[in-house]
Amino acid sequence: MANLKAVSLFSGAGGFDLGIEAAGFNTLFAADIDSACCQTLHTNKETARGLDLPFLQEAKIFERCVRKLEAADILTAIDMNVGEVDLLIGGPPCQSFSVIGPRNGKRDPRGKLLDDYLRLLAGIAPKVFIFENVKGIKTLDGGDLYSDLLETMRQPPGGLRYELSEFCLNASDYGVPQNRERVFIIGCKHGGKVSEISMLSHSAQFRRAGCLKRRTVSDALRGLPKAGAAYPANHQGRKHSTRIANRYAALKPGERDPKTRINKLDLSKPGFTIVAGSARSGGKGHIHPTEPREVTPRESARIQTFPDWWKFEGSAACDARRQIGNAVPPLLAAVIANEIRYTVFRKTRHDHRFLLEKLDQMHLLDDS
Repeated sequence: MANLKAVSLFSGAGGFDLGIEAAGFNTLFAADIDSACCQTLHTNKETARGLDLPFLQEAKIFERCVRKLEAADILTAIDMNVGEVDLLIGGPPCQSFSVIGPRNGKRDPRGKLLDDYLRLLAGIAPKVFIFENVKGIKTLDGGDLYSDLLETMRQPPGGLRYELSEFCLNASDYGVPQNRERVFIIGCKHGGKVSEISMLSHSAQFRRAGCLKRRTVSDALRGLPKAGAAYPANHQGRKHSTRIANRYAALKPGERDPKTRINKLDLSKPGFTIVAGSARSGGKGHIHPTEPREVTPRESARIQTFPDWWKFEGSAACDARRQIGNAVPPLLAAVIANEIRYTVFRKTRHDHRFLLEKLDQMHLLDDS
C-alpha cells in the first residue's frame, strides 16, 4: 500500500522529514528559506538514491520563505487537492519564543511566521498536522499567544475543525541520547485523536517494561571514528588554544565552563540540548566527554540521531552546527509519526528496532 503523503514547512536540515519517512510517510514538498538547508536536502536526496534508501525521493524542494508560499501553489506542485494531504509538519523558528533568547514573540519578524503557518494549514487542510516548538511558546505574553494559537488550530478559517493533542516531550524518553524538551501539537481532522506518545526508553529510577534504558552520550558516540576522519562528513572540530584546552580538560563531567558557558558531556548520561546559536556564530557544541575540545558537528548530529551518511552543507563553523541544533531529532519524529500512523491511519505500528534500523541508529541498541 502506498505510503502516506506529507508536506514539510520550515524543513531545515530534514530531521523531521527523516523521522516521518522512517515511520512510513513520504515527503512530497519541503521548503526552507535557508540556502544551506536546501542544499543539505538536495545532497541527501541524491545520497539516499545512491544508497537505495527512500528518504526524500518524492520530495520537491523549494528554497523559499513561507510568506511567499501559497497553499494552492504547494498543492499544484504535488498534484493534490485541498484536504488530500495526509500530514503537514513543521514549526516556525523558535528563537523568538525560547526562554534563552529575548522572547520577542510575534514582535520578532520570525514570530510572525506563525501566522503564515496557520494560513497554509487552513489552505492545505491536511488530515493531520504536527506543530513543533520550544517550551517557551507556552508562557510567552502570559500564555495568551499559546491560547490564541490553540484556538486557531482547532478552528482554522474555512470551516475546518481539528481535535488537538498537546505534548511536552523530552527526547531522552524516546531513545534519543539527549535531554531536549519541545512542545508538539497534533491536530486530527477526522477523529482518531492521539492520546499518548508511548515512551521508548526509561531512566534508572523509573523502569518501564519493554523499554530501553535511557540512551547516553556513550551510546551516541559508539563506533564513531576520531575527529578529523574523512568519513563521516562534518567531523572536523574547532581549534582551541592550549589555555582553553587545559580549562576544558580540568572540567568534571556535566560541569559548565565559566567562559564559554558550555557544558562538558557525561558519557553515562544523555547529552545536553544541542543548540543552534545565531546565524553568525552557528552555536556551540558542548565539550567532548574525554577530549579537551568542543564536539564536532558530526558528534552533535549523532546526539541528535542523524545517520552518519546525512551530510550538512555550508560552513562547518556556522551552517552545519546551526542546522543540527535547529533540527527535530529524527528518532523522536519517527516515534511521533509512528503513533499517528497507527492511531489515525490504522496502519501497523512499527517496533522501535524497525525505526532504529531505518535511521541507521543500531549503535544505540548495544548494551541495552
